[in-house]
Amino acid sequence: METTHKAISYCQQHQLEPNPTAHIENSSLEYLHFAFLLWEYKTSYSKKEYRRLLNTYSWDKGSAEEIRALKIGENFQEFACCPQHLAPIPVTILLKLCSEKYKPIINQLQDYPIGGLTCEVVLELIEERKALLKAEKETSQNSFEEKPSIWRRTLKGERFCQFPPQWEEDHQTGVLTQELIDGYGLLPQQILREAIADYHAKIKSQEKEQSQEETVESEVVLVESRMLPQVEISPTESEKAIEVNSKLKQNEQTSTTNLTKQQAVGEEVLMLVEKLKLSTSYHQIRSAIYRHLAVKDEALKQLSPKEQLRIERLLPQEVLALKTARESGLIIDYYELETGCFQVFLAGEDKPESISKSNVISWLQEQERLNCVTT
Repeated sequence: METTHKAISYCQQHQLEPNPTAHIENSSLEYLHFAFLLWEYKTSYSKKEYRRLLNTYSWDKGSAEEIRALKIGENFQEFACCPQHLAPIPVTILLKLCSEKYKPIINQLQDYPIGGLTCEVVLELIEERKALLKAEKETSQNSFEEKPSIWRRTLKGERFCQFPPQWEEDHQTGVLTQELIDGYGLLPQQILREAIADYHAKIKSQEKEQSQEETVESEVVLVESRMLPQVEISPTESEKAIEVNSKLKQNEQTSTTNLTKQQAVGEEVLMLVEKLKLSTSYHQIRSAIYRHLAVKDEALKQLSPKEQLRIERLLPQEVLALKTARESGLIIDYYELETGCFQVFLAGEDKPESISKSNVISWLQEQERLNCVTT
């Protein structure tokens, strides 16, 4: 007689917890224990003692697994006292956070209470970081495409010009300038002033000569055209119709493109407004704004006064202080980086100044003092 075996589930067969997430967390926690232990051995013992210890545990020094574990142990040292806080995050994600690109996120994880950190939260922080890096890259590219400026200002507002360093393989500019300084006792500023004045005069002279030549050529063409029999050349009716249709089509395409862009911007504004209304923490507000940075100002305008007040109460003290400084004219603008630092723009300065979160208040007080002295 044939016997039939009833199918037994995997968790029953091995007497396991049926929730697969629990096994992932246990696996991550065990790996964290391994990483923190290995890093402690690495930093506590000499190289010889460390190698001997690994040999005792039959572990190969320099292996890929050792490098991975040490990387986690080093970068997540702030969590060595509570590794269970990181247990919900898979090891692959932990390794990703160790890269230079995403390392600033590790500091943010400390803001979450034990039990409040999930894999979904970390993935959202990674997407937020991507959006920020993309925005910074686009800003950098736009600023690079702008015309360079040599003008700078002192703290008192006095304007002066400053030239960038001159990098040359043959060092011609530096060599010739030094010869003029040593041989004729001239100052670098005097040499630069005279050289630029001569070059400016040369360019202007060339433009004037070119303009005169074009004027003479146009006069010759005009005289020759008057000597020839005048024949009226006009486009045919079909050519005129094609030209008109082409212009109408072009205008229609331009209008359609502009309308599409306006609709897309409007939808993004409404999306950000909705996210801000649902935000219950500063982290959620910042995350939403980073993903829709281009329409931030328009979205904030569309919020009701009550919603604006609610969001303002969620802002940390440093952000409120910078906001007040911008409204009073002490600074031009600011934005917050993932690292917790702020990029602050000042009047008369081409580049923003980087201020850490802990120094914002004292830095603003110093700016107020300098502003009073200058005034």
